[in-house]
Amino acid sequence: MHPLFSSVLPVAQRQNVGVIAMKVPAYGRLFKPGVLRGMGEAFGYSLSQAGVHCAVIAAESIPQLEENVAVARAFQPLSEVALREIQNKTAQSWQNSTFFRAWS
Repeated sequence: MHPLFSSVLPVAQRQNVGVIAMKVPAYGRLFKPGVLRGMGEAFGYSLSQAGVHCAVIAAESIPQLEENVAVARAFQPLSEVALREIQNKTAQSWQNSTFFRAWS
């Protein structure tokens, strides 16, 4: 789990505060070769975190909106193995991008 999740989500749970995931694919920056394969992984990772209740996901076109709705409808919590794989893939991307450093 990302350090931010492990420090913030437990506090929110103790305070009975709902958590909304936003910018799930980091403005699409995580959709590049070797990182995430699509919204299924980005959305799945976010909603599989204990304490995350929903996600706000943008769409730039009707087909993209329809795809996002299909992903949301098909959501199943990811396994611990799948979560670790996503963490490993995105960690490298985070280290190589100044965009993500501004958010931490």
